[in-house]
Amino acid sequence: MKTTSTLHLAKQNFKFSSGHFLIFDEKTAERLHGHNYLVSVKFKAAAGTDFGAKGYWVDFSDLKKIIKAEVDLLDEHVLLPELHPDIKKVKNKNNWDIQFRDRFYSLPLNEVVFLPVVNTSVEELSKYLAQEIFKKLKPLGINHLWLKVEETPGQGASFEIEA
Repeated sequence: MKTTSTLHLAKQNFKFSSGHFLIFDEKTAERLHGHNYLVSVKFKAAAGTDFGAKGYWVDFSDLKKIIKAEVDLLDEHVLLPELHPDIKKVKNKNNWDIQFRDRFYSLPLNEVVFLPVVNTSVEELSKYLAQEIFKKLKPLGINHLWLKVEETPGQGASFEIEA
């Protein structure tokens, strides 16, 4: 018989409010708008994990600090896909001058996060956050992570990583 223990974290403070626009095809994209994103995470213990005398395998507070730090990096920023070929950026003294096709934005340097993605969809955001958080959790012995990003309650995407 195979058994698994799963930890679940879906805290109210695992949220970030960000602006973005989704790019649909070579002619169509949403207008710049925002969401109040909510992140939830599950971690699986390896089969046969011994919880020892403590009765647990990882401290929730360690996990929460890492997750909160990652979502805080995105909070109150405009998120842009650095890997999309139609996004052009020039760093000026205090601003990013950003051109997307026939649109032009000039935004303060500290209010924009360029993500290593081709689109700022919930699919890409969940993958990006899962990968970033997973890297930081590996030293804690986490080898299976599932992360969901919701842009509105009941509407989102998840990404799963297993080492």
